[in-house]
Amino acid sequence: MTKYNTNEIYRALQALPEPERLRLVERVIHELADVAKRRSSATNGSERGSSLIGLWADEPAVDQMLEGVLREREDRDLRANPTAA
Repeated sequence: MTKYNTNEIYRALQALPEPERLRLVERVIHELADVAKRRSSATNGSERGSSLIGLWADEPAVDQMLEGVLREREDRDLRANPTAA
């Protein structure tokens, strides 16, 4: 497997159109949440996973990313159902 540093990955992501970047970020967030949930279950038997987003709740970049995801979802929903607005 080829190793990439985070700066190279980030630059590659910036080249993607915004909807693709948002889809990728959502996918990564969900995968990491699943990993955290499995890890939490394995270590203490709890079915509740730790909140991945909660770990970074005070980071402005996370707030910006989440706002972008919500805007994109709203735009997508309005395009799919224009009479809902």
